[in-house]
Amino acid sequence: MVKIPESEQILELLVNCKTYPAVSIKYTETVCTGGVQADGSFVRLYPIPFRFLEKQEQYKRWDVIQIRAYKDTKDSRPESWHLVSGTPIKILKSLSTDKQKWDWMHKAVFQGAVDLKSQEKTNGLVEIEPIEFYWKPDKKEWSPNQLKVLNQGSLFDSKERMAELAVRIPWQFRLKYREVATGREDDGKVLAWSYYQGYRRFLEDLGNETKALQVVAENVRKSIFSDDKTVYAILGT
Repeated sequence: MVKIPESEQILELLVNCKTYPAVSIKYTETVCTGGVQADGSFVRLYPIPFRFLEKQEQYKRWDVIQIRAYKDTKDSRPESWHLVSGTPIKILKSLSTDKQKWDWMHKAVFQGAVDLKSQEKTNGLVEIEPIEFYWKPDKKEWSPNQLKVLNQGSLFDSKERMAELAVRIPWQFRLKYREVATGREDDGKVLAWSYYQGYRRFLEDLGNETKALQVVAENVRKSIFSDDKTVYAILGT
């Protein structure tokens, strides 16, 4: 990975999604963060060792943050940026109303995946009609190299954070949906941190994997499966 000369910039973006953390050989933990700038430009910020950030830097969904970031030669996707090491993440404000959020988000709407590709974009909002939310088994363990990272740790990594990272969610959440503008149907993996963290919390409370999965699914259906709601998906490649 080589930094592109003169690509470093200060960016302000509204955080609209965080993926569930993965173990990284280089960074210990990596989280991909999605956001949108005031002009509608999507930002893919990766990698972020989120739970190892300072508390005042641990942003939430719908926070507006300011970062110093750069582009590199390894990832040519137009939305991809990398945090400059050692620079702070500043949380400027948090948006609470739908109008505030939509003021930032509406410029990033596309008709569908084909529209995204035709405009040479790899991230964007698409209005969808949810068809089915479900789950299927995923890998139960991290790879041998990832487990080595967890076992070694470092003097700077707390035991609590390493223990939480060590537990891999053995399920993958998925959504079948239809693009409203085009009628195209697809089936995609849901990466949102909140779904997987919710599963962990329900599993701890209920002590049963199936029941925990059912509660997650029920909450999702209540949230997006409604005739009186307009639903947008963040599509990414």
